[in-house]
Amino acid sequence: MMHVSELYGLDIYNDEARFVGKVNDVILNLETGKVVRLTTEPLRAVSKERAKSVLKDKSVLFKNVMAVGDIVIVGKGSNLATEEEEEAPKQTPTQRRYGQYQRRSLLGRTK
Repeated sequence: MMHVSELYGLDIYNDEARFVGKVNDVILNLETGKVVRLTTEPLRAVSKERAKSVLKDKSVLFKNVMAVGDIVIVGKGSNLATEEEEEAPKQTPTQRRYGQYQRRSLLGRTK
């Protein structure tokens, strides 16, 4: 099992052996504890528009990751996230915005 901290700085290549970038940030779903995206630029709190731009143009969906080792290999032949956005889960008014705060591993097991 790999820790999230080990992903930072890894080179990302697509399945056509083209360099995509380096892992700069890891985006987690706080409700499930799973990795959702890897970004090649930092997500700084500069502006909402800039953050959206980085998520749209400078990131890869983790579901497209084929392998992680000394490098990250992403499939689908795409350089960066050009696939349609993942739908956010519908929330009922009684749900908290960020879900329960629990430490979880990448496999979703509670520690």
